Amino acid sequence: MERFMTGKKWFGSIIIIMVVTLLVLAGCVFWADPFFHYRKPKEYLYYELTDQRFQNDGITKHFDYDAIITGTSMTENFSASQFDELFGTNSIKVCFSGATYKEIDDNLQVSYESGHSPKYVLRGLDYTLLVRDKDELRLDMGEYPDYLTNANPFDDVKYLLNKDVIINYTLPSLIKYIKGEPGGHTSFDVYSYTAHNATYDKNAVLMGRSEFKAPEAINAATDDEITMLTENMSVNVIELAGKHPETTFLYFFPPYSMAYFGGVKEEGNLEKELLFKEKAIDMMLEYDNIHIYSFTDALDITTDLNRYRDVAHYDQNVNFWIIEQIAKGEGFDSEGSNAPVFRITKENKETYVEAEKELLMNFDYNSLLGNED
Repeated sequence: MERFMTGKKWFGSIIIIMVVTLLVLAGCVFWADPFFHYRKPKEYLYYELTDQRFQNDGITKHFDYDAIITGTSMTENFSASQFDELFGTNSIKVCFSGATYKEIDDNLQVSYESGHSPKYVLRGLDYTLLVRDKDELRLDMGEYPDYLTNANPFDDVKYLLNKDVIINYTLPSLIKYIKGEPGGHTSFDVYSYTAHNATYDKNAVLMGRSEFKAPEAINAATDDEITMLTENMSVNVIELAGKHPETTFLYFFPPYSMAYFGGVKEEGNLEKELLFKEKAIDMMLEYDNIHIYSFTDALDITTDLNRYRDVAHYDQNVNFWIIEQIAKGEGFDSEGSNAPVFRITKENKETYVEAEKELLMNFDYNSLLGNED
């Protein structure tokens, strides 16, 4: 009986130790809060910003800012400090690589729901995501962290007792604090920056292509595609602007390379893609606080395939250039440059659409295949 009681005490002690250990670990995560789920960052801790899907919600909810840079991987190499210098803001950069319009819009809504009122939202509108279901999420990119974005406190255990959160985020912050290292967080110039891991090269863009062929057939837009476009734009792009006239929404169509449009034309989809874009533009132009930019005719960039790592993704210097051009379009041009302004307005929309169609339908895409000088 004594041995039995000793065994019960030993087992009970192990259970107590395990429970206490879990509570301590959960308490450390709660206190450090590396995903900013509960509060803004502590000034004396240093936070590594490395995981968009898991940290962006907390950044948007709890950081101090008055401007947002967001979008897919087309926006990852933007410099928040450059934007702030030109626009006089204090911005956050919360990109979602590969995200749908819904995922980006959901995060923007968090900003207003948490009491923020940004002056500007700079957001890219990818062509490839225009015609998608308004509720589509990229579930193929791993588990979507609902436990971080919903209001249910009971599933926070997935955060508080997450091995990766404890080992890779909480403990490094605590160790740096114990060592007396200064607090802070990864800058929004560095966060999500991918240029240092990419190779920008014409060969990577063309991938052995020997020619751009004429389309075998021209594909017309279907009613279902038009419906998806309209709903996607209405719910995930325009609705928020209508609710918040105090914010200027700087929406831009990224300067995909001409090789992208050559491929789209070859597939017989260029005319309908231009139709989708025009319908999206028409919808956005109904709102004075939506300012639209497009860079299709910046041929010194879009025909230089050595500035791309694939048919769509451009190098960081193009990101820098985009912010410069948008700043000029918004009147923040201290040098008084006469460079083109790429903003689409009600006044120039028809001219822009006709010129873009003329350019893309008649461009000699095979000229992109020429040998290097």
